[in-house]
Amino acid sequence: MAMAKIINLMIAAVGLLGWMSSGANGATVEETLAAISKLPAKERQRRLEEGAKKEGSLVIYSNHGIDTTQEYAQAFGKKYPFIKVEPSRLQGSKGLDRILLEHRVGKLTADVVGVDFDNIGELMKAGVHGRYESPEKKNFAKQYWDKDGRWYVADYTLAVIAYNTKLVKPNEAPKSYQDLLNPKWKNDISIDSEPEQAVFAWMMEWGEEKTAEYMKALMRNGTVPRRGHSLQVQMLCSGDFKIAVEVYPPRVMQMKYEKKCPIAMVWPNPTPGSLGSHTGITRSAKNLHAAALYMDFLLSEDGVVALVKGGGTIPTRSGAKAGWQEIINALEDKKIRKLVIGHEKMEELKDKGNKMMEDIIVRKQLK
Repeated sequence: MAMAKIINLMIAAVGLLGWMSSGANGATVEETLAAISKLPAKERQRRLEEGAKKEGSLVIYSNHGIDTTQEYAQAFGKKYPFIKVEPSRLQGSKGLDRILLEHRVGKLTADVVGVDFDNIGELMKAGVHGRYESPEKKNFAKQYWDKDGRWYVADYTLAVIAYNTKLVKPNEAPKSYQDLLNPKWKNDISIDSEPEQAVFAWMMEWGEEKTAEYMKALMRNGTVPRRGHSLQVQMLCSGDFKIAVEVYPPRVMQMKYEKKCPIAMVWPNPTPGSLGSHTGITRSAKNLHAAALYMDFLLSEDGVVALVKGGGTIPTRSGAKAGWQEIINALEDKKIRKLVIGHEKMEELKDKGNKMMEDIIVRKQLK
């Protein structure tokens, strides 16, 4: 056994020397990380920390909400105080356009990039992410990581209907999407201006034509578009609206219990959702050692703690629980059907769905 360990260490040392040599000769991010990953666990961690100390910083582009982004950055910074974390929140099509533009002109400053399920396909085509095998990968089902290690998904989202309990009695609250068309809710409903999860789920369930008809009817009932799911929950709490069409359960629970907001939620059938932030290390990463440490952290138990504390999403790590018992109960309730969409459906849904959202919700073309 002792001799076997010595041999393994010698092999690892040879690999490391090869990495150091190739690094000096311009090794790619993928080659450097692949060489480090061949080291024994403790040595691998030591090499990553040594490299990260020399780099001293980490630039992150993330589609997560502000609270989640800050919790990740603070928790990671506390664990590795020698790394200055610089997170930027980039969401939706505008965020995607910026990432792709910077990548094309060779000025992508981010070491780690995370985007929504409907945008990861574009980054894969452009070759933004590099391959990286995180040792935490074993704690996730295969639908939560790319087979080539280009991205990992540490969270997923579900979208529920929520209402202000001071303005809407529980026995009168809408139980389904069709209930939102009741004239008594006219001008009292808000919806995100890009409600991708709901719209794509409706398209899968009802088809394109019926989805368009429903969205037009919803807007004719005075539904008001507001960009930002967290903002909608805040406005719901303050009584600006009675009902929100598509908000995230963890954020609802956070406001209910931490801010004493008069709010409750309804799980529609099906309850739409999507795989969360598809996050990976960029092929142009300047701080690649820090980036690797961040990816490992993101997928670790410490990462789950930060995710739950930040609210807004649900962890995908095996054995991890959502932060609120009401959500846990709903996830375990077999009567609530969840329709969680991944990027593989986007080729057939994205263009048509985005056009419907733009035409009907934003431009209000309702005829």
